[in-house]
Amino acid sequence: MNLKHLRLPILMIAVMAQSGARAAEISTRIADPTEWSTGGGMLEQMVPTELKIKGGMNLALQVGATYDSNFFLDETNAESETSFYASPLIEYISDPEGGAKSSFAVSYRPSFRAYNENSEYNDVDHVGEVSWTIRGSRTELTLYSRYDELSGTDRLSGEFVNGSLFTGGMRLERRLASRTIGYLGASSAISDYSQSDLQGAQVDSLFLGGLWEASSRTAYGSTIRYSHISGDGVPDTDAWALLFEARHTVGSRINLSASIGPEYAQEDGNQDRLSMTGFLKGTYNFAERWAWINSIRHALVPTSSSVNQLVDDLVVSTTLQRSLERGSIGGGLEYRYSEFVNIGRDADLRNDEQNLAFVLSWSRPLFTDRLALDTSARYAFNSGRSDWEQFLFALALRSSF
Repeated sequence: MNLKHLRLPILMIAVMAQSGARAAEISTRIADPTEWSTGGGMLEQMVPTELKIKGGMNLALQVGATYDSNFFLDETNAESETSFYASPLIEYISDPEGGAKSSFAVSYRPSFRAYNENSEYNDVDHVGEVSWTIRGSRTELTLYSRYDELSGTDRLSGEFVNGSLFTGGMRLERRLASRTIGYLGASSAISDYSQSDLQGAQVDSLFLGGLWEASSRTAYGSTIRYSHISGDGVPDTDAWALLFEARHTVGSRINLSASIGPEYAQEDGNQDRLSMTGFLKGTYNFAERWAWINSIRHALVPTSSSVNQLVDDLVVSTTLQRSLERGSIGGGLEYRYSEFVNIGRDADLRNDEQNLAFVLSWSRPLFTDRLALDTSARYAFNSGRSDWEQFLFALALRSSF
């Protein structure tokens, strides 16, 4: 993809993803820090290298509207809703030359939202994050934290949710030999909800691993990870995972990253289970303007709406993107399978959830490269607790200063 003409702040991709046509995945978001713990900071994963801006202050603004054909994800009585939002962004990134031993990044983005038919949900969501990296000749330490306020009709609970998610962690990496890298670290994710019938949760993880660079393109390794899951409606659960790590790059054409392996989980020293966990991500730029982006993520997460249950959450997505002379166009699909696992005698009995969505998007600069129009459309259908369909259409203007 030809991205050299875009001048976006480093977090605008995240703003576009959260404000566009997408379903509200709130209760499963607690699983997202898993990738950071084995693959570098989340700031590094958000955008390609070509979009990163180093040094100084970044300011941006995005305003838009979204039409939702089934706002409450109801099977028999779908209610449509049109919402509006404005989301400014302020960000500071140090390390103007790119070679400093210490670099610091901080950002803040409020999102003012208003609903046409359900004005009682009008509110402001706040997002803030900070990262700090210290580099030595053979050692690198990264500290990271992020706070998200989340709102929307959650797919698993089936109700409008106001919640928050705090994530944080550290990663220490050291080059042990010319081709060997060792790393260790910790991460934590804490969710909370304003609704009294929803339960927050906490997932704490420790990990230790290493990578061997077989060539300039390929690296292999393994990671041992321990996780502790706790929450108001979930018995304490301990999980141990042995992950196979692989990285493969071929210039700017192919970029593959995998962290996959078995995970053994035990609830309060009694009930236990064995499953696969991890992620697989790949990007293939098979032509000058074409890119094929794929990802698979599986994780064991607590559920906010059921008692004594965990969720085996699987997400598979594929996207085809084409860079135009001015702008880009893309399309893809996303499949989610959420299996509810009973871990107690009084567990709520409910069906597993399956969700399939088709997405189209189009974006192009207007007048200058600092002003752009984004449009996206999403059609999804769900089977499980209720069988519903949903169409989303989003239109947004974004500007960087």
